[in-house]
Amino acid sequence: MISIAPLSAAGLGVKPVDGVPVPLSDHFNTALAEAYVWAGMERADILAAANNPAVASDPDSIYALQLQQEAYVKAISLGAAVTSHMTKAAETLLKS
Repeated sequence: MISIAPLSAAGLGVKPVDGVPVPLSDHFNTALAEAYVWAGMERADILAAANNPAVASDPDSIYALQLQQEAYVKAISLGAAVTSHMTKAAETLLKS
């Protein structure tokens, strides 16, 4: 027989604010908002560096810019893939 332990807020890492538990959806919304702000700032940094003549003339700076752009593209691609899968999952659940 399989034994399933009950979930607790402490085990999920849910931290109460002013003694009131914070819903998981609020944590999710906060994480999405932080990721959105990070992506905007990262994109602005990449564009500023790409338009900077000092960066274009220094091979080490160009390499650093390429690494930064690669990390940005990977993060955005992962976010898009996760969003797509979540949307498909919600559609599947709503259709059934």
